[in-house]
Amino acid sequence: MFCLACPRTCNLSAGRGYCGVRSVKDDKFSCDVCELVSSIANDPIEKKPVFHYLPGSTVLSVGTLGCNMRCIGCQNWEIAHADLDTYRWNLQRITASELVALAKRVSDGLAWTYNEPTVWAEYVYDGACLAKEEGLYTVVVTNGYYSIQTFKLWEPVVDVFRIDLKGFTDETYEKFAPGVKASVILGNIERAVSCRKHVEIVTNVMPGVNDGDLEAIADFIKSLNPEIPWHLTRFFPQFKMQNVPPTPVSLLIRARQMALEKGLKYVYLGNVNLPGMENTMCPRCGNLLIERKGLFTVENYLEQGSCPRCGNKIYGRFGG
Repeated sequence: MFCLACPRTCNLSAGRGYCGVRSVKDDKFSCDVCELVSSIANDPIEKKPVFHYLPGSTVLSVGTLGCNMRCIGCQNWEIAHADLDTYRWNLQRITASELVALAKRVSDGLAWTYNEPTVWAEYVYDGACLAKEEGLYTVVVTNGYYSIQTFKLWEPVVDVFRIDLKGFTDETYEKFAPGVKASVILGNIERAVSCRKHVEIVTNVMPGVNDGDLEAIADFIKSLNPEIPWHLTRFFPQFKMQNVPPTPVSLLIRARQMALEKGLKYVYLGNVNLPGMENTMCPRCGNLLIERKGLFTVENYLEQGSCPRCGNKIYGRFGG
């Protein structure tokens, strides 16, 4: 029996799949971590990072174990690479209805994050359905390596696709996530955009690893919609990529300038303490629209989603 959650299509008859958490039991597919939570926190939406969807709101963020990409430089490797049988006793059982009830009390939305949501796609769907009934918004923070079947499952009930685009070619992905096909991720981004989902893209810039792909990524985003926010984040050595140095801040600044010159409207820098690099400016008149410090929105000057100076409509959802 072959798993259809992601493009790896693992033969689960031989045991758990590449993600380490999906299997077959009694001749039926089993998500072995559904309802098993490793991490849960009430975060500002900006922490995902998502900057153009209800800034200043909070989102109950939840994760489990496992990942279908298993990057060797993963910042959440403790849960993404964890062995389920070893770590199981540290997990908390929370049903989808319990999760949504908690989110309703403390947050404006619900996000599946920390590890890859694809590995418990069914739990995401169950929670998102209930969340929509309760008026909560829904977010997946994903590596983008999911199947068409998973996208069709999520599409009716997920509002925000915050997608990591770590490279533009198979060769780049092979350096840190063997076997991943870049075309699948690019296709999934296109699919989310074409379905009019709110999309924001993050590229963790790894010097000497994926920085050669940045221009191609910028061109790709522009071809879809130059208003899609692109977050360029600083890499720090993690897990099995201790040999890769932190991203030079100068590289991030150059990459941002390159993207703006190519015509992208909203390019942000993350994991760096540089004033103004997380602010939203009007791409038409240069007016400050949203001021941020760290992970928090300090001031939101938008008027009904538009620049108060020139009236330019800004990409995203900003109220209502």
